Amino acid sequence: YVGFSRYGRIKLGTDDDEPEFSRFSWIAMMFGAGIGVGIFFFGPSEPLWHYLSPPPHTVAGSTPESLHQALAQSHFHWGLSAWGLYALVGGALAYSSYRRGRVTLISSTFRSLFGERTEGIAGRLIDIMAIIATLFGTAATLGLSAIQVSQGVQIISGASEMSNNILLLIIAVLTICFIISSVSGVAKGVRYLSNVNITLTLGLILFVFICGPTLFLLNLIPSGALEYANQFLSMAGKSLSWGQESIDFQASWTAFYWAWWIAWTPFVGMFIARISRGRTLREFTLVTIAVPSFILILAFTIFGGTAISMNRDGIAGFDGTSSEEQVLFDMFGNLPLQMITPFILIFVLAVFFITSA
Repeated sequence: YVGFSRYGRIKLGTDDDEPEFSRFSWIAMMFGAGIGVGIFFFGPSEPLWHYLSPPPHTVAGSTPESLHQALAQSHFHWGLSAWGLYALVGGALAYSSYRRGRVTLISSTFRSLFGERTEGIAGRLIDIMAIIATLFGTAATLGLSAIQVSQGVQIISGASEMSNNILLLIIAVLTICFIISSVSGVAKGVRYLSNVNITLTLGLILFVFICGPTLFLLNLIPSGALEYANQFLSMAGKSLSWGQESIDFQASWTAFYWAWWIAWTPFVGMFIARISRGRTLREFTLVTIAVPSFILILAFTIFGGTAISMNRDGIAGFDGTSSEEQVLFDMFGNLPLQMITPFILIFVLAVFFITSA
């Protein structure tokens, strides 16, 4: 409504403000902050698991129906709903800060409700809750990133198992890198890293598309996206009234993801507000929701579809018993250039860690 209404013409800033970053850099930074690591951690494994064991009250597993149900469910978790949350918070913050000139705090967006009380206890409570939510949301993301990087290091080094000390060492190295990036500022470190990362990410997606089951994926991309649209209301309606199986599924998947997204909205919202000064509300709304959702849908279809194809071909490691990070490296290990791709994956995952942190 905001994007297509007359309010969409409002600039996030003064009428004379121009965007600070190019559209490509803007999208790249937005994507780098908005859980881009999920493409690699869950992209191959989540559709595979939903294919083998579909959500309750849907279809039978390991069938053409479960293939499309698996993609629809993955898109439901990672697509429009998540980015709608980020756009809502980011747009409110950008408008509050750059159009109204308020302090860049979550509490500033509540000025219309609380008035001057946003500068008192009520405002402080809101900002404290935002900090706590950001802390836990970031811990989840950086933890997943570090686990994936350590899995890659284990594969490359040939080590049998990575100890917690090695994991902590990896986190320490990445932390030093993110401090260097942060000190250099958004306009330099974060922008350069984000541009490199989205280029490599799209390159890896294209690589899997070309070297994987291309014709199968070419058919699966529109089929999966349309099944997502077709099943959207049905998936949204799977509440606790559907019984214990649905409760268990929601706890493991949907509720986990969306609690994670909501916990991250103060951070991602504030970041995309910071990089969106000078954009109109219409451009901000449409691009923030549509472009990252499209990239995630494309990635989950190509990675997930390739993993499912390998399961159908009987390739070891795709029977639903391997960990998320193992499925990722196994998938690339069964494609050409398997001696090079682990290094590229580790670099991409490390940069996602750095930009998110």
